[in-house]
Amino acid sequence: MGIVSQTLRFAVLALCLRIALTQRLPPNGCGNIFQYRRQGDHWIGHVTPPQDGLKSVSWTLRFVSHGVNRPGKISSMAPYPNRKTALQNMHDGGRAECFVRFTDFDDELPKIVRIELNGQVLCTASEYEGSSTTSTRELNMAVSSTTTYKMYESPPLPTRTIPLFDSIDPESFYNQLVTYASVPAPTTAKQTPRPTTTVTRPVAASPGTSWVSNDNPFLKPLTSIKPIVTVDTRHEPVEYECGVEGLVGLQIGGETLPRGRFPWLAALYHDINVDPNKIELSYKCVTTLISARTVITAAHCIYGMTPAQLRVYVGRHDISMHPEKDATLMAVQSVHTHPDFVGNLVPDLDVGLLVFTERVQYSTYVRPICMWTSKTALGIDDSEQTAVAGWGIDANFKPTRFPSTVNVRKVSQEQCLREMVTAKDFLTPRTFCAGNSQGHGPCLGDSGGGLMVLRNNRWFVRGIVSLAQRSGNGCDLSRYVIYCDVARHLGWIERNIVR
Repeated sequence: MGIVSQTLRFAVLALCLRIALTQRLPPNGCGNIFQYRRQGDHWIGHVTPPQDGLKSVSWTLRFVSHGVNRPGKISSMAPYPNRKTALQNMHDGGRAECFVRFTDFDDELPKIVRIELNGQVLCTASEYEGSSTTSTRELNMAVSSTTTYKMYESPPLPTRTIPLFDSIDPESFYNQLVTYASVPAPTTAKQTPRPTTTVTRPVAASPGTSWVSNDNPFLKPLTSIKPIVTVDTRHEPVEYECGVEGLVGLQIGGETLPRGRFPWLAALYHDINVDPNKIELSYKCVTTLISARTVITAAHCIYGMTPAQLRVYVGRHDISMHPEKDATLMAVQSVHTHPDFVGNLVPDLDVGLLVFTERVQYSTYVRPICMWTSKTALGIDDSEQTAVAGWGIDANFKPTRFPSTVNVRKVSQEQCLREMVTAKDFLTPRTFCAGNSQGHGPCLGDSGGGLMVLRNNRWFVRGIVSLAQRSGNGCDLSRYVIYCDVARHLGWIERNIVR
């Protein structure tokens, strides 16, 4: 009896193995990314990113199978060949591979019909006609690294008087409506050799001036000392809650923000030094952190710029300090502006995204705001607080050192047009107006900032600061400000955001 039982078990095992090895493979239109492979007595689906160097990946795979309630199971996605190896490979600049395992399918394996990586669709295929079953599998992987570099102290920066708005032609339509252009950067800058002394404190500079560093932290150090790099392979990225603000100042009226109240507030800089071994940064616009690797801003702040020309300071508060404690200067991997935005200032297309080369480290001063979603009600109730914040010029047309915030109220387009006729050519279904009865609001230097809505004790980004009425060297804030409506661009944002 024992011999018969053992023989039967071998026969069943052989049959299962034969079935596994003779299963039909479905059409695969994603062969450059996805491969069906045999692994022992099972089939797996092996996925490889199309590019090297990704420090964070978020995969979504969708499969379809013939019929319903049929046998067969698709496992959860997992790093390939194992978690530790995959994460170390990511850190070393390789590709973050992963896989799924197929078990108990009688004849044909499930067909891959959609692959998304970091919110971008890489591949699609037609689904089956008639009854079918779809299955979706997701996986998030990331590595965090800490690099120690030698830092040097800069010589004192000279005090410079920088003209405001010299790029604005007073004869153009900007006499009516202007962008929130930032303080222009100087066209030339001489570099002073650095003494090789160790930095012991942040270097202060006058607000609004650019700052110069001969040490580019985004390149390998030009010394023989290797940076110390650590890789966290023990857990997934830290869980966080979006839209949770920090401490608030107890004062009435327009207020200077205490540090960390809006931890998603970040400053955009242009690097105006063409030497790749040096950086010279000039403050330009406001950005808003919407994920660990993405900020949202106005398209006109980043249009025509390359990633190497842009830097984002997350956790930023005092823009006169370089570096600033607990703030991080992030390198940009990719620049995205709405495809219909071609440089002409049209507010309904004035939206852009910057994707970092690495994930930010969440902290008291660095956390994302919540994104508006298709399920979020479009209307903003009068009882809901709405606000904007940034480092724009003050009432005396001077650059500010610390960010300020002000409450504003969204109004109907009819009301906006009644009180601001010059807005008629700029209002569309993808824009809205908001203002403040006291004449407070964003001005030059606040461009790209988010209009924030407090809903259910969380802040959501709803608009992007785009245009305002011009008045002399500043803005007429007794009139309304025109915002690009984020809620009208959710599809484009979801296709380009990297989490």
